[in-house]
Amino acid sequence: MKKAIILYTLLLVTVTGCIKENLDDCETTLYFSYLGDEVKEIFPQKIEKVDMYIYNQNNVCIQKTVLNRKELNRQRGTTLNLPSGQYHIVCWGNSLSDTKINDSSTLQNSIVGAPHYFTKEVISTNDSLYFGEREITIVNEGYKVDTVFFSSAHIKMQIELEGLDIGSTRAAVSPISIEMGNLSSSVDFTKTFSNERVSYFPLVNFDSGIQKYGAKFNVLRFNDENEVYLRLHDNQSNTELYTMQLKDFMKENNITVDGINEATVGIRIRFNGTTITVKPWNEEVIRPGL
Repeated sequence: MKKAIILYTLLLVTVTGCIKENLDDCETTLYFSYLGDEVKEIFPQKIEKVDMYIYNQNNVCIQKTVLNRKELNRQRGTTLNLPSGQYHIVCWGNSLSDTKINDSSTLQNSIVGAPHYFTKEVISTNDSLYFGEREITIVNEGYKVDTVFFSSAHIKMQIELEGLDIGSTRAAVSPISIEMGNLSSSVDFTKTFSNERVSYFPLVNFDSGIQKYGAKFNVLRFNDENEVYLRLHDNQSNTELYTMQLKDFMKENNITVDGINEATVGIRIRFNGTTITVKPWNEEVIRPGL
């Protein structure tokens, strides 16, 4: 009798590639989990799409699976047919419009990044990416339960520009542009972040509710000890206004991202004539309920 692998919290909707060997009798239940920084399961709230890759013991990708929100919400179980053996599973959560996955023949050469990184265009953000991996062994004489745990591969950035003269027109385009530099360009299938450095230029929008310009965007993860910088440019004169090292700002304000899955760095920048002051910004405190 042919048995099956059942994946709860996920529904298989698209499978590309195939397995050529004859199937052994085997059965495994594989659970997917993301706890964030707490003990409560928040996988459904945080991850709406999963790209899953299955590698055999020779590190050859034998199956690719795409799961979207509709199927994840509709049904908690699905089946995969695999012969007995050892497998390495790699999963990316939330590879949406601001993420591109370039899968290759090896885990290290398979990389994930913003689409504009691959086309050498201006990068503004990437998706709220999550990563999961697991080694599983399937045998033909027993039933097995296992879990793939996800962790965050991104950091949320929130920047507010205060004190700018918005005028009567309240232009949608900010007079100031933001550059976040020395960020990792990509991350591979072992969750190793690239040493290649790029700059992000997030979209700066006008928020009519608070009458200020600001930017909310995601970047690939960095550590507390980083070389990331924040730079402001005057769009009219095309000149640099201000530059700061992010690690200095984080250290001065007791901000840490190390070991935190749902990490956010908020920065409030105030313009007062020729003076620019920078302080931490926690949007949840300033604007509760939004």
